[in-house]
Amino acid sequence: MKLIFKHVLFMTFLCLSTTAVSFEVDGEKISLTGKITDITLSDAGGVINVEADNEKYGKTWLTYNIKLSNPGSSDQGSFHGRAVAINNEGSRNSATRQGLWSRNGYIYSFLSLDDVSDGNQYLCITEMNVKTNTVEMQFYAR
Repeated sequence: MKLIFKHVLFMTFLCLSTTAVSFEVDGEKISLTGKITDITLSDAGGVINVEADNEKYGKTWLTYNIKLSNPGSSDQGSFHGRAVAINNEGSRNSATRQGLWSRNGYIYSFLSLDDVSDGNQYLCITEMNVKTNTVEMQFYAR
């Protein structure tokens, strides 16, 4: 009986733990495809500049100030940055950006929270391939 109870308890814990860590993003989604235009390195991290086109905001320039802020790993840290965009009508928006980054081989992944001058806020998931200088971003509205 104890063995069955332990087995049921373990299975319940396993089921609850997998649902507790699941993550789903919904809401308005904006995609951005771009290219890395410049990388500058320092002992504390570096700066990555990106140029892209955005379906909502137009031509977009982004700066990632990455820091090696995790003393336990040289493959992850934090960042802050800025974005500026000008759409086809000539309207300009800007954003502050802050979040975390990690690296796996040539791929850098960024998770950021963006606060845009038009009042929108976004969760942004970015992948950069520093070998091909390509950037893919997905923005999800708050």
